[in-house]
Amino acid sequence: MAVDLSTNYLGLALKSPLVPSASTLCDDLDKLKLMEDLGASAVVLHSLFEEQIRRDRDELFERTEQGTESFAEALTYFPEISDGGWALMSGWNTSPKPRKR
Repeated sequence: MAVDLSTNYLGLALKSPLVPSASTLCDDLDKLKLMEDLGASAVVLHSLFEEQIRRDRDELFERTEQGTESFAEALTYFPEISDGGWALMSGWNTSPKPRKR
């Protein structure tokens, strides 16, 4: 005999209280259908706002980087930092070491 797990959440009638949260399982429609077949009555999806921010950030990055390597002088706008910038960030003296005599 099957147990009735139906419930009511925020005015929604759900056939079970199993509601998977936003995760990588929610990225594919086939996985969503499988979760429904296994008893999930609803799914929490990723925020559309977060996706929009990520898309806008990626688009801005692409637009600001476009053409930066089209001229040779564009490659030398900033000097190379050999230590990853650690000395500059920490305020250490970055002047050349004195020669030994």
